[in-house]
Amino acid sequence: MIVGDIHGHFDDEDVRFLEERDATLTLFVGDLGDEDPEMAQRVADIEVPKVVILGNHDAWESFRKKEPTRALLRSLEILGDLHLAYTKLEIDELGITLIGARPFSWGGPSLRSPEIYEQLYGIKTMEDSAERIIALAESAEHDSIVILAHNGPTGLGTRPYSIYGKDFGKPGGDWGDQDLGWALEALKKRNFYIPLVIGGHMHHRLVGNRTAMRQRYVNDNGTFYLNPARVPRIFQSRDGRRLRHFATSTFADGDLVAVDELVASEDDVKVKPLM
Repeated sequence: MIVGDIHGHFDDEDVRFLEERDATLTLFVGDLGDEDPEMAQRVADIEVPKVVILGNHDAWESFRKKEPTRALLRSLEILGDLHLAYTKLEIDELGITLIGARPFSWGGPSLRSPEIYEQLYGIKTMEDSAERIIALAESAEHDSIVILAHNGPTGLGTRPYSIYGKDFGKPGGDWGDQDLGWALEALKKRNFYIPLVIGGHMHHRLVGNRTAMRQRYVNDNGTFYLNPARVPRIFQSRDGRRLRHFATSTFADGDLVAVDELVASEDDVKVKPLM
């Protein structure tokens, strides 16, 4: 199961839904809230196997102050090993190694606050971050590698509606993470098998044109890129029903065999195959 950017929209009904699905693992792509330890606790308390990569909103004040706030440190303490930043998880049941990329990403060419990355992870530059991701892949136990990031990589388009295209300010340009783009390029040159990259952050509706929609997935050169940031992820249908957005990926012996988008109501689940 995959839960896109939350932004405070995650409640007891979501918990019940996830606990009833019995997934091998549930992935959270971050932006739980604006430095919200209570939401981090709610996620940590769900009785399912899970991992999280925190987003820019989860470190919002910290980046403004150029140092981790008490709220961010509390969220990291609550999540503990559930926070997959710059670490990996071997999932033998699926035949994959899941790697966590850089947390707190704002997208674009800057780390925004290298002070925070240096204090928490010893990372000073984009190059440092890319090398850390590459090193994790080199130490993977499985041939099949999946990347979990808050934002996706560079290299997937420069239009505002591209999966990680810039749609604010002066629209246009690639707003993917440079470090992740560099790491993926280096790994693919060495024939690493990376069937799936998951990254949210760039919301499904464009800032400059609220009726226009972002490209939500790309299948490129053997890798499926999924952006599950449907924001808000809890919304109302035209007939007044309360709906919830999720996604799923299915693996068999390390191969990605399906990616689906799920919209759940109180009485049914609509499944849209993406792959």
